[in-house]
Amino acid sequence: MHSPSLWRQLPDLSGTGSAGRGIFSPTLDRRRGLVQWFEVLADRLRRTRVCCGDWARVVTPSITSYIGTTGIVLDPPYQQDLREICYSEDHDVSADVRAWALEHGDNPKLRIALCGYQGGHEMPASWECVSWKAGGGYGRTARGKANRKRERIWFSPHCLRETDKLQFDLVEASA
Repeated sequence: MHSPSLWRQLPDLSGTGSAGRGIFSPTLDRRRGLVQWFEVLADRLRRTRVCCGDWARVVTPSITSYIGTTGIVLDPPYQQDLREICYSEDHDVSADVRAWALEHGDNPKLRIALCGYQGGHEMPASWECVSWKAGGGYGRTARGKANRKRERIWFSPHCLRETDKLQFDLVEASA
């Protein structure tokens, strides 16, 4: 996202101690702004877990649905025939990830987002597909430039839509 309002919310991390820019600015207001930005980020992510390791180890019920409603973002390496060869061990895990997502997509305690390329996953009509355009990374290679417009995220049926969020905000505000 590159909207002007979002861009202004990002801290300026450039500069060096002698340049007096970004996080090294001698101006107290700039430091205060950076601290406030990180406080807002920390508040937004306060109940977030970021897990590393084998994906199947992390999507067990004890880590997801047993603790309540859980959002899961699955961004596996895309199908080999649809992407650059860019991993030291090349494997096709995306089919396994898709199968897990489909198996658990109707669970009301799970809100699943599955990332991939257009044509990479055949998903039921109950899943919402959102297209977006990637930038940077492998998007700078010739194949990456062609593929960046093929990026998709499929959302399971229990994911909140923007209208659901609006209704939630109104209920929360009136409570």
